[in-house]
Amino acid sequence: MNFSGFYGNEPIKKALNAHLFHAYLIEGPEGSGKHTLANIITNALVCDGEIRPCGICRQCYKFKQNCHPDIIDIPSDIPVEDLRRLLADIVLTPNDGEHKIYRIDKAEKMLPAAQNLLLKTLEEPPHYAVFLLLCTAKEGVLPTVRSRCQVLSLAPLPEEILEEHFRKTFGVYDEKAKTAVLLSAGFLGKALEIYGTEDEKQGQQCRALEQALQKKDAAAVLGVFHFEDRESLTAFYNTFALHLKRRLRDASGSETTFYASLIRLWDSAGEAMQTNINVKFWNANLARLCLKAIA
Repeated sequence: MNFSGFYGNEPIKKALNAHLFHAYLIEGPEGSGKHTLANIITNALVCDGEIRPCGICRQCYKFKQNCHPDIIDIPSDIPVEDLRRLLADIVLTPNDGEHKIYRIDKAEKMLPAAQNLLLKTLEEPPHYAVFLLLCTAKEGVLPTVRSRCQVLSLAPLPEEILEEHFRKTFGVYDEKAKTAVLLSAGFLGKALEIYGTEDEKQGQQCRALEQALQKKDAAAVLGVFHFEDRESLTAFYNTFALHLKRRLRDASGSETTFYASLIRLWDSAGEAMQTNINVKFWNANLARLCLKAIA
């Protein structure tokens, strides 16, 4: 399988080249490359070339045009009855090639009833069917569904690989790029997202909050939390979470305890934020957690 554009993760590449499984659960945070990997697998399965995906055959063209009849994308919020009707068509053989590929992004968001219905198909799928389930954390998927899948957990990349990609892509590895890599926790997609957007501002906010916490400057901590909308607050929350985890990886001595305890406090807010995202409340609550860390 041609893994051009998908970096690192050699054990995953080896597993995919060794044997085709009927269902894969691809696990990784945003920006980790799980969509890139899913696209490579999908394209390879429909490709007619000698080295797959070849990128030039008729099937690859259909894949690129997003019009291949044997690729079925299933929304994670699909109603159970709609999923039942869709899976009923699995008995129909592929139109153009050897495989039918069913893809579900954010699989952890599927209703338990929908996951249980999917399980029945995963237990005895036709030989030509391949399922790709994408998720940020495999624990969000029912254990019974996980047990029918080969789990592919994406790992962060070494900094030198990210640096090499930035040098080849942009011709430089400047301070902005270094900051993006630092905040990415080793995931290329996240690094590129940060580098290509106004997330440099988030990088400055992360460093400001970190310095305020190190200096136990309560006023400076409070000064960070003035986000006006859900999107900017959530983006900062996620970016600072990655920032802390990267810092912990490089920490030693007393710094390790500092970052580990801060990560525990920060992570404790994550699940609640998904269901209650009143901006004023979470500005105050995240500030309170930070003040608790330096009390």
